[in-house]
Amino acid sequence: MAGLDLDEARAERIVPRSTSREIRLQQYFMGKGVGAEAASELAGLSGIYRHARGDRTVASGPFMEIVASGIVTDGRRLWGAEWWLGDLDVFREPMRGRLSRSRYEFVSPGRTIRIPREVMRSWAMRDLSVQRMLHQVLTDRFDILDGVYGLDHRTPLSRLAQLLLYLSFRSPDLVKLRLVPGRDDVLYGPTQRHLADALGVSLATVEKGMSQLRKNHILASSGKGRANRAYTIINLDLLTIVANGGTMPPLE
Repeated sequence: MAGLDLDEARAERIVPRSTSREIRLQQYFMGKGVGAEAASELAGLSGIYRHARGDRTVASGPFMEIVASGIVTDGRRLWGAEWWLGDLDVFREPMRGRLSRSRYEFVSPGRTIRIPREVMRSWAMRDLSVQRMLHQVLTDRFDILDGVYGLDHRTPLSRLAQLLLYLSFRSPDLVKLRLVPGRDDVLYGPTQRHLADALGVSLATVEKGMSQLRKNHILASSGKGRANRAYTIINLDLLTIVANGGTMPPLE
């Protein structure tokens, strides 16, 4: 028995320990409501990938990707933190062929969490907590589509402010777990042309809106120009008010 106990002790010592990254990813998935066992396997088989501005990724086939930081474009709209790239229906076989693939380009440096699609599918088929997470991701996706890109009674300025708010968001969960850099007040990446294309408005409309936000000391006045890729937010509360349809106070 003593020999058996010694062998068991040796076996325990050679079991690989989870890395710090895996532990943090596990905590992230558990924060999304995923059970501990499923979260552990998702974390262990996931990877964090760095992307430079201009990098391209194809969301299809064997992987699913979560934007952890940075901004991507699908050629029209802009997507930010915690946007899941590609098709969320893990129960359906991914369509083959070039036309079925979603292509994204990073307009700023960023990071993604890449998960094997088959692992996500396997756990979703037998674990309701994973299904609930995917359902919540899909609900959040519709909320962003409606709140940021939906056509309603808001003015172009309010829609621009809402887009800037959305793109400047950094996931508190990812920041807390040190999976992405902490928040600062500078939005990096998109040009004013990117913003105009995403909202379906003219470049002149975006330039006018940016001018109004700067004159009201919501954005810093530096870095003007159509090719500007950095926007310093100096009054987040007032930007939120404008995004929600409120009016700016008169200039002093």
